[in-house]
Amino acid sequence: MKKLGLLRLFICLPLIALIIPNVTESLINPNYKVPLIHVIAGAALVAAIAICTIIIYYLQKQQLKVQYQRNKN
Repeated sequence: MKKLGLLRLFICLPLIALIIPNVTESLINPNYKVPLIHVIAGAALVAAIAICTIIIYYLQKQQLKVQYQRNKN
């Protein structure tokens, strides 16, 4: 679970690296269009973050169930 948390953290870094230049260029140049590859890469990174978050949530839920069962017996 810690590995997934780290993966999620490190996936955020390239996402930020994609967003910052596009936003600054959009503010400077109103006619700037974000390249399609940046949109696709950003969407893939957001999807990867979402998948990691869902897996972490599921694993935590399973871990709590196991702890509850142990404490119940």
